[in-house]
Amino acid sequence: MLSPHEIAAVRARARAAATAIVQRSGLRPRVAMFLGTGHSDFVGRLESACTIRTADMSEFPAGVESSTLIVGRYAGHAVVVADAPLAPYLGVTGLELAFPVRVFRQMGAEVLILTAGAAGLTPGTAPGSIGLVEDHLNFSTLNPLVGHNDELLGPRFPDMSEPYDPALRKLVRAIADEAGFPLAEGVFAAIQGPSLPTRAEYRYLRNAGANFVGMSTVPEVLAAVHAGFRTVALLAITQYVDPIDPRPTDLETMVDAADLAAPRVSTILGAFLERLELDD
Repeated sequence: MLSPHEIAAVRARARAAATAIVQRSGLRPRVAMFLGTGHSDFVGRLESACTIRTADMSEFPAGVESSTLIVGRYAGHAVVVADAPLAPYLGVTGLELAFPVRVFRQMGAEVLILTAGAAGLTPGTAPGSIGLVEDHLNFSTLNPLVGHNDELLGPRFPDMSEPYDPALRKLVRAIADEAGFPLAEGVFAAIQGPSLPTRAEYRYLRNAGANFVGMSTVPEVLAAVHAGFRTVALLAITQYVDPIDPRPTDLETMVDAADLAAPRVSTILGAFLERLELDD
């Protein structure tokens, strides 16, 4: 567990990293993204894009898989895009997982968009469709807020009654409806992985109220709400799992479903930024 002095040092490193990224890109993003599905297509549409490898920045924690940050413009918004949310099964600590979120906040970002793959647990959830997270269950065993709290990063006990912004979710629903994309809204359960749930665990998750299950996203959302972000999360549904009678996972089918969802996610992201209104 980090000491108060070490936490203050983390805040200083996050500020230094934010300053360096802003200086290199010439932009101060107000929108930040962790993008899995739909990443490459959307990133290719950014204007004045600047690519930065976190491995080249001493401020970022060592030992974490190198990721890429891309800063650019889309629909008039300055945007910073990072790779998909880290999965707890990689062995990351809460500090490592929360650090990019805190860097983005120091850069001036106020809206955080996350995308990830997930299995659907509700009958009628089709592979290739989009899930919209309205709430979550954290079974990942990882909460990045554990330990000493720095009030300059966020409150000791952040309210989590509505971690996913209602207005942003409403905008996503409207875009999906207009585009004719299948979209289901519900509760996302984050598990640690990398093993997939057992039959009993799938039943437990569904009985607990989960509509989707995956291995990422929720810890980043906890850090984001703590930091004051407005947050929205989209899921690419890679498979439907019957909690009563789950079948063995077919990885090839999951990849096909992700490929189907990718352009839909990209379309929603583009329209979302085109309609997003931020206060001056």
